[in-house]
Amino acid sequence: MRLTAAVLCFGSCMTAFLLVTASVHAQSKTSRLADGAPNLSGVWVNTGFKKVGGMLERFPSSGLPFQPGGADFWNLKVTGDPHHDEPIFYTTVNRDGDFGCRPVGMPQVSLTANAQQLLQTPGYLLIIYEGVHSARMVPMDGRAHPADLDPTFLGNSVGHYEGDTAVIDTVAVRPGMSDAGGHHMHSEQAHYIERYRRTGPNSMSFELTIDDPKVFNKPWTAGPWKLELHPDWTIVEGNCEDAIFDPSKRDLKLLDYLHHAK
Repeated sequence: MRLTAAVLCFGSCMTAFLLVTASVHAQSKTSRLADGAPNLSGVWVNTGFKKVGGMLERFPSSGLPFQPGGADFWNLKVTGDPHHDEPIFYTTVNRDGDFGCRPVGMPQVSLTANAQQLLQTPGYLLIIYEGVHSARMVPMDGRAHPADLDPTFLGNSVGHYEGDTAVIDTVAVRPGMSDAGGHHMHSEQAHYIERYRRTGPNSMSFELTIDDPKVFNKPWTAGPWKLELHPDWTIVEGNCEDAIFDPSKRDLKLLDYLHHAK
């Protein structure tokens, strides 16, 4: 009886030991900053998007928890009018008849396959985006959103760390396009939660939870996608210029976000 118990104990105890050892080893692979936060700094590229019909697939068009009529709002009906079909870029025509450019808002800015650089300072996470050059400075001290926010393109973002994961919560986003490739739209009630987690020396996962009560009857999560670290890269400046809306002058390297994607 004692021998049987010892054998059983050996097997179960060894399993527990291996699990604990693996957990400690996994935790040790995540480098940390002086304040204990996971080190997410560096130049990253999202390689997890799939190319479908020449565009990058980010969000599905069907099979989501839609409110009644939500699918019709979510899926923009393309008319051929660029001001209607590409609200991510086009503003109204000016007096000279030229197209204007508008900033890329949330969540499209975080769904880029261009490079993005993460920089961490005490209490903040700075994200600089290469495509249509923009940046977000996110306080990571767990503060709440301010009251009575006016909607903006990037919205108001606050964050905190949950173990090895950076969690960013964004509200007060202007209604408009959620992702360019799928022509998906969000309302003024859109609420986004991003999660960034190191998964290896040169890899990180990114997932995005979408909560838009006007469109969906419950939150849902897209991803996770894989981001790859490029220590030897320097991000370049990419801007929305009027000339790129002339089909004869377009530089699709910035418009389709494919030049860094695999």
